Amino acid sequence: MTELVERDRADRREGDANGRRPERPLRAVAAILGALVLTPVAIGIAANGAVLTGRWWDATDRWLAPIQSVLGAVLLLAVAALAAAVPVAAMAAGLVWGILPAAVQIVIPERTYRLVSAVPGLPTDLDHALYSWLSGGVMLMVGVLLFGTGLTAGLLRRRLAG
Repeated sequence: MTELVERDRADRREGDANGRRPERPLRAVAAILGALVLTPVAIGIAANGAVLTGRWWDATDRWLAPIQSVLGAVLLLAVAALAAAVPVAAMAAGLVWGILPAAVQIVIPERTYRLVSAVPGLPTDLDHALYSWLSGGVMLMVGVLLFGTGLTAGLLRRRLAG
């Protein structure tokens, strides 16, 4: 983290000497796109693991469920870690894949299952799991935590750089 802060301070000093701050838009766009792609994959894997916990009578599912839950958590951790480099990446992922779907659930709860089940290629069990997570507030919690991680990283970066 200190290396990032030192690099940011050097960029600010260089920017002050030239009259503007050098930007790294390609890195920021790549991080945002990565977070926006990785977050639904992580949520889907973790939600599928949650569905499989109800099938522990099968030896294969018994180990697959916790593995998927851990893998989903690790992928969400990777998205949160992106906030160290590009805080807006975690904020965007939290907003798009957590806060906005939860807002839709709050405003029009009778339509959200149809919206979730309309996603092409999702198995019915995963539709049920995602809807359960959405209606139960898990998606809101994931979104708020990712958004908060990005916001905190951005504020700390600004405070330490200043």
